[in-house]
This record gives sequence, C-alpha cells and structure tokens, in this order.
Amino acid sequence: MFYRIAFKWLSIIVIVLVGFLVMLLFLGYLLKENEAATTQLKAQLEQEAYQQQEKEQRRKDLFYPLPKTSNSFEKSQQKIIADNLSCQTDAQCFLVHTHSRALGCIVSVNTTGAAILLKTTPKNENLQLLGNYCQQEYVNKPSLSAQCRNNHCSF
Repeated sequence: MFYRIAFKWLSIIVIVLVGFLVMLLFLGYLLKENEAATTQLKAQLEQEAYQQQEKEQRRKDLFYPLPKTSNSFEKSQQKIIADNLSCQTDAQCFLVHTHSRALGCIVSVNTTGAAILLKTTPKNENLQLLGNYCQQEYVNKPSLSAQCRNNHCSF
C-alpha cells in the first residue's frame, strides 16, 4: 500500500516537473525568437537612420552653402534636385540639363525629379544656351549616362 501511494505521488511530481520543463523550454524558445526579431528590427532601424543621415549629409555637401549668385529659381531647383536623388535601379536615373553654372550644367536625378525639373524649366532657356558656359560642358561630355550607385543617382 505504501509503495502504491509513493508511486502515485512520484508520478504526479514527475508529470508536474515535466510540464514545468516543457513550459520553460517553450518560453525560452519564444524569448529567443523575440530576441532575433528585435535584433533584426534594430539593425533595420539603424540602417534607415544611417541612410537618412547620409541623405542629409549629401544634401548639405551638394548644395550648402548656396552660391551667392543663385536666384530664387535656382534655389528651388536645388531643393528639387536634393529631394530626388534616391533610386533603386539605373533605369530610375536620368540626366537633366539645368543650363545653370550654379547648379551644375548636368545633374542626375530620379524620374520624379526629372519630371518636375522639366516642368519647371522655362521654355526660353534653350535660347540662352548658345552663349552659355554650359554649352561647352554639353559638347565636352556627350557620352554621359546616369547610374544608380548606393541608392543615389549619379553620372
């Protein structure tokens, strides 16, 4: 009789301990998966922050301080160019002739930036091109192509 009661309690204790062990293993697995997901999310957020910081730095390096000879039209074009440098593939980058020495005669922007710049460029700009400094640039660099490097349009 004693052995039966002892075996019964021993069985209950073993079942309870196995249950706790299974629960602890399951919680450990959930903790490990959560840590992996958190680490991946943290790395992604750090990369996005780095890319944002790099974008801001490129914007500052390219256009600031603004040349003193820039007029309001050139400043607005500089902002459009700075906001539209990001890309994923080479097909998204285009060369745009700005006809402005202050902006750089030729700039590389994404499709959105190219569309905006082409819409905002005055129609009589081509007439001023003949005596322009940029005319020499266009002649000297006829084979330029726009490329996407490090998610940034360049040529």
